[in-house]
Amino acid sequence: MTENNGYTDEATETSPLLPSAKSSSIIDNEAEISHLRETIELPDIAGESPYEEVAANVSNQDNPMLPCLTFRSCVLGLLFTCILAFVNQFFTYRTIPIFLSMIVAQLLSYPMGKAMALILPRRTHILFGGRWQFSFNPGPFSVKEHCIISIMANAASGTSMAIQVITIQRIFYKHSVGYIISLLFVLSSHTIGYGMAGIMRKFVVRPAAMIWPGNLPTCALFRVLHDDENEERQNNETNMTTASRRMSRVHFFYMIFFFQFLWYWIPGYICPVLSLFSLLCYIDSTNIVLSQVTGANGLGLGSFELDWNAWISFLDSPIVVPFWAQLNILLGFVVLVWIITPAAYYTNLWNSKAMPIVSNQVFTIEGYLYNVSAVLDSNLRLNETAYNIYGQPRITAIFAFNYAIGFAGTTCILVHTC
Repeated sequence: MTENNGYTDEATETSPLLPSAKSSSIIDNEAEISHLRETIELPDIAGESPYEEVAANVSNQDNPMLPCLTFRSCVLGLLFTCILAFVNQFFTYRTIPIFLSMIVAQLLSYPMGKAMALILPRRTHILFGGRWQFSFNPGPFSVKEHCIISIMANAASGTSMAIQVITIQRIFYKHSVGYIISLLFVLSSHTIGYGMAGIMRKFVVRPAAMIWPGNLPTCALFRVLHDDENEERQNNETNMTTASRRMSRVHFFYMIFFFQFLWYWIPGYICPVLSLFSLLCYIDSTNIVLSQVTGANGLGLGSFELDWNAWISFLDSPIVVPFWAQLNILLGFVVLVWIITPAAYYTNLWNSKAMPIVSNQVFTIEGYLYNVSAVLDSNLRLNETAYNIYGQPRITAIFAFNYAIGFAGTTCILVHTC
């Protein structure tokens, strides 16, 4: 082993991945390392899942030689954690929110990880008198590093409901609790959520029947990006002709990604009207009932939507959600929005006709927007005298039904799961 100013040359250092190797037998060729990893028989850590969709997307093999927690995974993981947390929270206030999922971090971190594997120095640093070894570049970018980056980004990609409480209090009630209290409030809500997730892990994660279809595309993308590399390398080594090769999953993915990128420019910038339009509403734009039933700000009967971002903003991707779940959502939507809501509105249930047919605002009994500050005192407490004079707040029928179904759904989840 040769040492130079606290550094140890990689070619003369004992590999932590090969304990039996001597210091002079370390391979410093990426192609040979990759070939060595491929020739090792990977242990089958578990049998294939009895569920076909899981067995097709989730690998049941593990390669213990692959690096996991490295300098690359930490840097890229922290980078995408900050980006996704900021972007998703910032755009959550839009009518159609922009949400960057973990797949975005998967796609962007893959070429960045590959680039870091080529650029960063591969010299091994000796720390604490030889007890610890550290390298900025332990070898080729591995799928385990990719998983660590994606998990870190996914943990911060969700928006915090606690921030909405702070925002509403500051904007509508002109009261700010300060940054320290706000931060502690948000952290406490997240801590409670992680605690409940840990308690429920035994019941909703570990059982094989808990498939969680939303995670399957993530696993499939990992295999597309990393398994196909080995497949293409094997094809090249066996000198297969181009005509005899089938299109790999990664090539198919890049092709679909390219066409999706081109299409977004049409409803996004070139012709925004294609994002959401109603042909029936154009028949008579002065007809109020027709606008309420078919318009984009109404029940949307007969409306068309060609913007992919609008499709997945609230209900996730239709490619991910199982077909039976989509039918369940569609049936509930038809019953609530196209049957119950118009029946309640046009029969003037709860004085519904004084308010818009679809709105999440709070109104007075006459149909005007409710001025919350008119019933509060200087300490933001309810002024009962002013409240009795001003009247009770009212919400639209569809908003009331939505609240009722939301509360019922909380108990339905437990009943359905058990």
